[in-house]
Amino acid sequence: MSGDTSDSSSYFDGREPDELIRALVEKSPGTDGKTGLGLHFIDLKSNKVFIRAMPTDAPSGSTAVACGNHVYVIGGIRENDANLRDYDEVNDVFQLDLKDLERGWRKTTSMLFPRAFPLVLAAEGKIYVFEDMGSESFGEVYDISGDIWEPLSPPPEAIDLCVPVLDSSRSRILVHCNANDTLYAYYYDRKSWVCLEQKFCYWSDSAIIVDDVLYTVIYNYSGKFRSLEAYNLLDKKHLPVKWSSEFSVNPPPNGTLYRLGNGKLILGWVNLFHKRFEYIRFNIWCNEQGGIHAAAEHQFAITVPYPEDVSSIWLF
Repeated sequence: MSGDTSDSSSYFDGREPDELIRALVEKSPGTDGKTGLGLHFIDLKSNKVFIRAMPTDAPSGSTAVACGNHVYVIGGIRENDANLRDYDEVNDVFQLDLKDLERGWRKTTSMLFPRAFPLVLAAEGKIYVFEDMGSESFGEVYDISGDIWEPLSPPPEAIDLCVPVLDSSRSRILVHCNANDTLYAYYYDRKSWVCLEQKFCYWSDSAIIVDDVLYTVIYNYSGKFRSLEAYNLLDKKHLPVKWSSEFSVNPPPNGTLYRLGNGKLILGWVNLFHKRFEYIRFNIWCNEQGGIHAAAEHQFAITVPYPEDVSSIWLF
């Protein structure tokens, strides 16, 4: 689907953007050897994909985040043959107003530091950016209303972060240290760090919180999907997960957990061989024994046809 319109609901076939799954998509290298980005909206009811082109100067290696009616694409890399690494990290920030699609993308205030593949999330009108791949600065925060970036105070010890998770009910961001499995919380209302657990567990590149329970995906050493890991944030204890109905497909390690609401989750990924987006939808709830019950709604993956040049996808 192409063309701009100021009416977002007409562009998305009568659906509002917040009813659709957002995804930042990286395209396979073209004849010039360069990759490109696209912003996609996936409608699971109709299995349609609505595509918004990215600016031609948008770098690869970026991260997307939604805040209110806007989508921001942050950081990335650009080729530079003069650099020993053949690329430079950038501090670019692009913004798209979902209520005014006719305006298109615009470049907004840049970050304080260049960052490739930054870890990003939004909370209460601010965007929090954490280091990844050895940035000069641990992190920074963007106040959207004030249009200003400020440094983010680092934790009490140097930590190699896994993907952060927003715990909005407690005004905090949970981060996991890859090196020693420490679980930290950054309380953004008082700008302070607290260590929640010295030895947490394995944490994959995708995690979400549902009803005070933190979920992440567990894979075995060969990269095969094993189960979900569940952790009660109130009692600070791990919960057993029992599947009443399973699925026969094996989701790849780069799958993304996404919360649909009402106890429903999906685990989605790109099938590079068949050139399509695939996902498993399942329900979760607490059982009478104090554990977590999980049930897949279907045995095989649901597929959404995708352009053949898609190589990676990140749901947000």
